[in-house]
Amino acid sequence: MSVMTTERQRIQHVLRRAGFSYSVDELDGYLALGLEGTVERLLDPLGVDESAADARVAELDLSDLDEQRAKLLQAWQLRLQSTRRPLLEKLTYFWHDHFATGMRKVGHPTLMQTQNETLRERALGRFEDLLLAVTRDPAMLVWLDNRTNTKAAPNENFARELMELHTLGEGNLYGEPDIKEAARALTGWSVTRDATARFVPRRHDRAEKTVLGVSGTLDDAQLVRLLAERRETADFIGAKLWRFFALPEPGEALIDRTTAAYLDSDGSIAAVVRTILLSEEMYSEAAYRTRIKAPVEVVIGALRALEVETDGRAELPLMRAMGQLLYDPPDPAGWTGDGAWINSTTMLARSNFANALTMTRSRVLLDVPGLLRRHGVDGSAGEVVDWVLDLLVGGDAGEGTRETLIEHIGGRYHFDFERAAEDGALNGLIYLALSMPLYQVT
Repeated sequence: MSVMTTERQRIQHVLRRAGFSYSVDELDGYLALGLEGTVERLLDPLGVDESAADARVAELDLSDLDEQRAKLLQAWQLRLQSTRRPLLEKLTYFWHDHFATGMRKVGHPTLMQTQNETLRERALGRFEDLLLAVTRDPAMLVWLDNRTNTKAAPNENFARELMELHTLGEGNLYGEPDIKEAARALTGWSVTRDATARFVPRRHDRAEKTVLGVSGTLDDAQLVRLLAERRETADFIGAKLWRFFALPEPGEALIDRTTAAYLDSDGSIAAVVRTILLSEEMYSEAAYRTRIKAPVEVVIGALRALEVETDGRAELPLMRAMGQLLYDPPDPAGWTGDGAWINSTTMLARSNFANALTMTRSRVLLDVPGLLRRHGVDGSAGEVVDWVLDLLVGGDAGEGTRETLIEHIGGRYHFDFERAAEDGALNGLIYLALSMPLYQVT
């Protein structure tokens, strides 16, 4: 079944899907653990020291976010670049898309930063706990209007999306009466002037309600538990995680597998993700190179692989040109993703990013010759090209592409490392690799 015949290929694949690519040193560390050890390390983020990433974010001083809004995106970009907990950040991104909340309506960066921290803290825990935390999250209360949902004037916006987008799936099991009753259960929450969520008892509807055939004086916590315990929710979340990490079209048998993991573990997200990442299907032909990278994967993957540290801001206009900016999903359904990322404009933007990154006077200061020397890759043209292809596209390029790249840096018999460094050919090699169709997919 597998087209990844070596453990190295499988580990490279899982690091692209369950993280944002890898540096040489990161890959070597995971290779020493083996595939199962890699997956378990990814699933145990608290067992990995994150102090370097914490320090980079702390340098920004986020206490004045509402006055200096650029810091909001900058902080997450810096963490994505430097994290040693790649799966945790990939899931934080996944949940940001799943519970899509946009800065343009929320208005306060502090609320968005708080939500980001909430998603990260609960990304691998119980889904019920995550769902309740998001339900009471100030940014979400603003984004889907639940702060205006009162006993006297019910607002159904959040209740509808809670079922359609967050738990059961569109049109699955629930009807309009369930939405109306769920909205009543969700009444009573507001956002204070100091940007915290507050429950106001007099605004909450305490009368009996019936949702999905269950009756009682339901409140938000009871509604969330009711939804989180449903098999349909387990199916919906499992299918979405299969598509995100592995297969574009998971069949019923695979969804049943993750649903069983979910129900048997009291809704553990980690149990569902482990089931996917350790499955044979994760490494099958149907799962390999079948997803188009989101702009954040293109950009952060390149920065991590090439060991580039930016200020967290320089790359933001380039990502926007590719069609994505974190904290700015198009609507509550999140980014469409995959093929929607690619058109003539966004492909040019991806090429422009590769060019901006590899210019000899690049603003982000990528020293390609220095990177190669640091890893002892300064011998033959074939050695240099193979190292770059392994790093950026998992070594998948065909022999024709490999020979073209060898010729670009001087040829098999006339290559001179110092000359290729001086005339920019080594930078050009990285540009060409980042522009390859293979780099755009994962």
